[in-house]
Amino acid sequence: MRQFFRHLPLLAAVTAALPAIGGEIPGQLLVSVTVVASCRLSVDTALLSFGSVVRDAGSADAGAHVAIRCSDRQPYAITFDGGRHAQGAQRYLGNGDAVVAYQLYSDAARVHPLEASGDGLHGVGNGDEQQVPVYARLRLAHDTPAGEYTDVVRMTVTW
Repeated sequence: MRQFFRHLPLLAAVTAALPAIGGEIPGQLLVSVTVVASCRLSVDTALLSFGSVVRDAGSADAGAHVAIRCSDRQPYAITFDGGRHAQGAQRYLGNGDAVVAYQLYSDAARVHPLEASGDGLHGVGNGDEQQVPVYARLRLAHDTPAGEYTDVVRMTVTW
């Protein structure tokens, strides 16, 4: 044991002269994001009103805009169901037992109907809110009872 203590100063000097032992271990941090396209109607409810129409007018036209915001360059479609009072492909505004026939259209000339089973209005998003026009025409029978007639049509946006 004495011999060990005699070499202790030499061992301390050699240890102090050695470089520190270190190391490095490589690693990676994975960073990711999933960017998804999106669309949304900017308002929950749009209003299409024919206003007040005299009974013997025969027909009336109206229009509205649906506000939609979709991701830039994202194609979308807005479809419309038949409404609460539909009978087959015909939409109706209702007031109790009385009804007034109407139809929605994709064009101002009212040539292309927006059928409940159709593929609706199409567009491409630009990242900003866009106003998409919807047109309508109603037909009044001469014996249509006076009163307020309403319907609710559900819209669905797909992208």
